[in-house]
Amino acid sequence: MLRLTLVWLCFLDLGGGWSRSRSLPLWNRDPEDPIGRPAEQAERQRFLLDLLLQVHKPLLHQELTAMGSRLNEEPSDYQEGAMRSLREFLDSVHENKVPRPFGIYSQLDKAMPEHLLGVYRFLVLARDWYSFQRNACYARIHFHPILFVNAFQLAVDEREDTKDLRLPAMYEVLPQLYFEEEVILAAQEVSWQQLVPTRAASPKSTWLEVLRGYLSPRRPLDKEEPLNADAVVIDDERKVAHLSFDVQLSSYWNNMINRLTISIEEWKESERDMRLYSRFPQLFFDVIEQFVTALMMEDVATGQISMELIDPPLITTGGVPFTGTSMDTEAVRGVLSQTIDHLQAQINDAVSNVTQPSDIPFIVQHLVASQYLNICRDLSLAINDHGPGRPSMLDLATANLRDPIYRSLLLRLNRLVFSYEVGALPIIDTDLINVMDQQLLQTHRNNLRLLRRRLVARQRRLNHGTFHITVELSAPAEVSVQTDLYLALRNQSRPRLHLDGFVSTLRKGINVFQRHFPSCTRGSRPTMSQLYGTNSPATDGTRSRGLPPHLLVPRGAEEGLKLQLIIELTEPGLENEWSGAILHTESTDVLIFHH
Repeated sequence: MLRLTLVWLCFLDLGGGWSRSRSLPLWNRDPEDPIGRPAEQAERQRFLLDLLLQVHKPLLHQELTAMGSRLNEEPSDYQEGAMRSLREFLDSVHENKVPRPFGIYSQLDKAMPEHLLGVYRFLVLARDWYSFQRNACYARIHFHPILFVNAFQLAVDEREDTKDLRLPAMYEVLPQLYFEEEVILAAQEVSWQQLVPTRAASPKSTWLEVLRGYLSPRRPLDKEEPLNADAVVIDDERKVAHLSFDVQLSSYWNNMINRLTISIEEWKESERDMRLYSRFPQLFFDVIEQFVTALMMEDVATGQISMELIDPPLITTGGVPFTGTSMDTEAVRGVLSQTIDHLQAQINDAVSNVTQPSDIPFIVQHLVASQYLNICRDLSLAINDHGPGRPSMLDLATANLRDPIYRSLLLRLNRLVFSYEVGALPIIDTDLINVMDQQLLQTHRNNLRLLRRRLVARQRRLNHGTFHITVELSAPAEVSVQTDLYLALRNQSRPRLHLDGFVSTLRKGINVFQRHFPSCTRGSRPTMSQLYGTNSPATDGTRSRGLPPHLLVPRGAEEGLKLQLIIELTEPGLENEWSGAILHTESTDVLIFHH
């Protein structure tokens, strides 16, 4: 009996020793402690991931819950002058106007742009890392998960103390918004035991063997049965990869719409001063043109009409399925035509007194961008006859591209904006660990380290092989030019898909440029599980301004998709200014093959 008592005391002492040997969590450090050592960088990375883990459920992490228990209203915890732009948002929090968890989130809610801007500023204007942590924890606990994730992603990209950290792909953080209902429901049926090794305790283990096991952490207490290390795959079973169903493209689109929304709201606050308006509306319509062009080329390659292609149903974080319209095709086309006619009348009024024709494209793009959410809201009200609480695909930017009505709207918007221009006319696995019903993931005993297998959703995506383009330019004298490469259907200058752009100084005579386009790989963004396992998160330091890189080239055809490559030379424009005049344009026929 005496011997057993001593063993138990030793066990307690060892347990306490392990607890004390753990490094102090970063959120308990001095707020001014700089991030200089790799361990601190890793702790900050871990903090971001812990906030996003099972973000659609209540936060169970005790330390993070304590940090986010109180709304931070101390002016000293924010950048100088920030309280002027935050006061209205903080008041709305006290009045419970900011969307809470477990509701239906819609980007078309009239107050949603103000809420997004408010949460974004609440995070990005925090004075230091400690204040940012407190605000991020509060937002994670008290605000709707989609609103929080949208603002959090933008703030992490903008803050100096987080720009070198990595976030997982948003379709891993909230897979429910990107993958089909069948994929999500199947993932939720997977048990935790299917992903971890089965432990079989030996019945012959003595108390001494147990004690030795605790004294030697590398020595397992129990024997592990071998476990198949292959991933548990949930295939969406779609035999053909479609552009508009690509989850990475939907994630990119959601981020772009969020940035556009904040840009518009800040412009409104500046009393619509065009000089303070960012170039984002121009980027917005550049991307729309890329998407519409890729859709048209895909139609040529597949023989399908993408504007009529409807995807299997999605579910929201609340488990409420999206609802379609009861209108027939002709009625929907009529509503779209009325929408564009009304918008064109507004544009004509806005440009009627413009004396400089070169200003018209700028005015048109900014006007349409500022009306974008209103256009989508009015369209949704016109075509959806269901009552409140029944979301449609127009309600979420993550689902927009799957909606043939929305794709038709983009096609019409692209044509409308272009009509006012002046001048020359692979299989990918996604980590689904965030949808599993496993509460221990959110505690300080995070057990992702136990996983031997992964739970993934498998999707077939388009990708291009490695290729290069040689551009030979002849110059009569030394000159600086902007060179842009486009793909378009033959005998059509628009719409066109932007391939590449670069500025160079041409010497007199012949100048040769080799442009290389490598095939895309899965390693462009690590999974959530991989980010948890790394100690020194890497950053590629780049921010793409086009479609995701694996969608650079449209789908080819087995016999070769007939397109034209357009090379356009313009005068280089200064930053934040409209592009320069067109100097020269050439085109050549090309074929794109599909395997």
